[in-house]
Amino acid sequence: MRRPQLLGAVLLGVGLLTAPAAMAQTPTPSWGLSTLMRAMAQVRAASASFTERETSPLLNAPLLAQGTLIYMAPDYMRKTTLTPVPESFTLAGNRITMTGGPAGGMHVFALAEAPQIGGLVEGIRATLAGDSSTLTKLYTVRLSGSAAGWRLALRPRDAKLARLVQLIEIRGSQNRIETIDTHSPDGSTSSMTINEAATDAP
Repeated sequence: MRRPQLLGAVLLGVGLLTAPAAMAQTPTPSWGLSTLMRAMAQVRAASASFTERETSPLLNAPLLAQGTLIYMAPDYMRKTTLTPVPESFTLAGNRITMTGGPAGGMHVFALAEAPQIGGLVEGIRATLAGDSSTLTKLYTVRLSGSAAGWRLALRPRDAKLARLVQLIEIRGSQNRIETIDTHSPDGSTSSMTINEAATDAP
C-alpha cells in the first residue's frame, strides 16, 4: 500500500470528532485546547463521508478518493474507500485489518507489530478520547484561532514517526472538523474534507 493511503487510513478517526452539545457556540476568553479536548471526549459514535486528495512526487497527477468514516468509542475506527479502488481500514482495539486496495486480499496485524503506525494511531486515539496529556506526550501541539475557526497543528516528537509524517493540520469551526491535512518529509500530502452524517454525543 502506498504511504499516503496508509496515512489517510490511520487518520480517519480525527475527522469524526464532533460533539454538537459539548462546546459553547461563541468564543470565550477561556477557550483553548482543554475546551476542544472536552468536546471531543463527548463523542460516543459518529459517521461521515469524506473526499481525499493525495499528492506525491511519485504520482503524475493528484489521486482523488471518496468514501465513508465510522467511529465508535472508545477504540473502533473504520475508513471505507469506495472510489477509485474499494478498500477498508479498520482499527478495533489494538488490531488493524486492511482489505481490498490495489493489492487486494486481507491483512491483519497488531499495533505492536508496526511501532511507527502504532505511534500514529495512539495519537489519534488520544485525540478521540480528549486525552491531552497523551497527545502532548506524542506530539508537539499548537492550537490557534478561536472556537469560530481554529487550527490544530501536530508534529511528532518521535524521530521514527517523524520520518513517516511531518505535520498533521486539523481545521474546524466550533465543534466540527472541516479538513485534515497531512504532510510527509518526502513531499507527499493528503487533504481530507469531512462531511458529517451523524453524531451520537450527550
